[in-house]
Amino acid sequence: MAGLKLRVLFSAGDQVLSSVSNALILFAMAGPSSVSEFGLAILVFSILTAALGFVRGAVGTPLLLMSAYSRNRIRTESRHAILGAAFFGVVVGIVALGVSVFLHEPQVGIAYAVAAPVVLTQDALRFTSMSMGEPEHAFFSDALWASAAFGVLVVTWIRPEALSIAEMIWLWSLSGALALVYLMIRVQTLPRLTGLYRWWASFWTHRVRFGFESGIDQLAAIVIVAVSTAFIGTVAAASLRGAVTVLGPFAVLISSLPLIVIPESVRAGHTARQVWSTLRYAAWLTSAMAATIGFAAPFLPDALGRVVLGESWAEARHVLPFLGLEYAAICWIAGVYNLYRTQGASGRLLKLRIVQSLTAIVICSAAAALTGTAVGVAIGLALSSILVAVCLVVAAQRKHSGREGPAIVPSTVDRSEPGDMRRARTGTLAGTTT
Repeated sequence: MAGLKLRVLFSAGDQVLSSVSNALILFAMAGPSSVSEFGLAILVFSILTAALGFVRGAVGTPLLLMSAYSRNRIRTESRHAILGAAFFGVVVGIVALGVSVFLHEPQVGIAYAVAAPVVLTQDALRFTSMSMGEPEHAFFSDALWASAAFGVLVVTWIRPEALSIAEMIWLWSLSGALALVYLMIRVQTLPRLTGLYRWWASFWTHRVRFGFESGIDQLAAIVIVAVSTAFIGTVAAASLRGAVTVLGPFAVLISSLPLIVIPESVRAGHTARQVWSTLRYAAWLTSAMAATIGFAAPFLPDALGRVVLGESWAEARHVLPFLGLEYAAICWIAGVYNLYRTQGASGRLLKLRIVQSLTAIVICSAAAALTGTAVGVAIGLALSSILVAVCLVVAAQRKHSGREGPAIVPSTVDRSEPGDMRRARTGTLAGTTT
């Protein structure tokens, strides 16, 4: 029991530190920048965030589902996973560079292009650490990265003009490289090219489904921000993304649940009802906190708000209550999704996520066109999330509240087939792949 508590503590703490590192660099960029500059920088950062979501699904979720495997099996999977993440990071970096050049910020794009492979590879190794039951390695790796990001933020407080946005990203990328090297040493895993194609081919349909499911919400966010920018201007991007940054702790709590629930459920063979009971409790707690902070944050003193978001605070405070409601609903949506992740239901997850994303895009695009304000878009985000959350929770409650069957059956996993995940490939992952 003590070991379980420590794993949960380190897993949650690592996700906090990982998200804190991202949030701190955003805070650092927001402080000395104009609203327009910050809006442009955050738009490109969203591309990296979407890629991170894809890698966490395509690489991270399969690694978590291997938590009942031996360390050697997990390490074999990880060697190919981190190389795949690095290759994908190069592609993402090229895209980020292209967008930055189009937005007349080539120096920012070059910095992002270098950062992308580092960020994605380090994140893949975090999931390796979780799957091995050794989340403390990921925790200390992200602690190193977050400390460096905090140092950059402190510099901007002391001398606001000391660093450009591009220089901040370079420093953040360098500290991420150090965190990556540390993690490679601790989990004793290096990338392997041999067998990379077989690794991908053996599980590719599920990787693509899990990847798009995890990344599609970020793609939807990019579309919504882009549409809002087209109708309203870069102020909309700054206010919406700035408010999301303030609500970052709840994004951390939501994203940490798979790192805790999936490995422990796999190891213990929990039933679907046990998993759903745990997730409901977490959803009640986090949704109440999100709504409370969303409505309370706008009443912070202006001086404190400007320390966090600079000039963007004046715009962000108006949308915070509605985004607080959005995050409260997302806590429940995430609970349902995590239930399906423990069952390996990649197809079902992807379908639900597409419906959620399309709902948000349609409603928010209409709100941007009709109202011409960031507040209107924020109301659209809240409405779409609440609508989806109600439908998903009602369906999950009916289906799983009394179900006794196992969410994952570790004993049926074929541990003899290196890098293959044969149970998933043959369509027996949790009894469903649709």
